[in-house]
Amino acid sequence: MKSLDISGGWLVDPNNKWAIHFDSKDNASKETDSEFSIDMWGLDSDGNPLKFKSRRKASKNDSLKTWNQLVSSDWSMANFKKLKSA
Repeated sequence: MKSLDISGGWLVDPNNKWAIHFDSKDNASKETDSEFSIDMWGLDSDGNPLKFKSRRKASKNDSLKTWNQLVSSDWSMANFKKLKSA
């Protein structure tokens, strides 16, 4: 499975109920210190992100670890447009 792009990406759970968006905030001086937002979204009946649920901040390394854990649990990549959550 493809790994997390440096700028971010979307994963959808195997039951098509949740999506998580990983988004890089490239304001840090070192790539490994880049801050990521990890946003959880509820999906509508068509499988599109509809309702923002939560956000957490993470380092690039923590984001990659979370991404890899989700992919190993059968979450799959998706190509949603970036949505505004707040």
